[in-house]
Amino acid sequence: MNMVKKLFVQSMIISTSILFLNGINMVIQHLKGNDLALQWYHPLTIILTAVLCALPTVLLRGSDQWDRKTFWRRIPLHCLVLYAVVAGAGWLFGWYDDAESLISISIIFFIIYVFVWLSSHWLDKQDEKKINQALDTIRDTE
Repeated sequence: MNMVKKLFVQSMIISTSILFLNGINMVIQHLKGNDLALQWYHPLTIILTAVLCALPTVLLRGSDQWDRKTFWRRIPLHCLVLYAVVAGAGWLFGWYDDAESLISISIIFFIIYVFVWLSSHWLDKQDEKKINQALDTIRDTE
């Protein structure tokens, strides 16, 4: 998958996941008696944050040529950079105002981080299968 397509797909996965998990969090908060509401600018900040979180993927660019040790050293760095982006965006855009809200956003961040890794891996495998099938059809015709 080329880099632009990968960044777009990851941005979409991230923003959809943020909205979905934020909705679940809002239902939980409502059941606790705390009514939360999205502000008019929140959807735009979520999309902006998703794009900013997809950009550090370039840190892992060329990861298929790395040895395992290098790859696993870069994962925590990637995670910390993305967490700093999300925490900074949350502070800047007013997503949290106390420690409990920051912890909630942190939990949501790590769930989304794992989900994006799993879905990206699955999408890469699907692309790989399509390429292999195309190569097999070319080999069969020769």
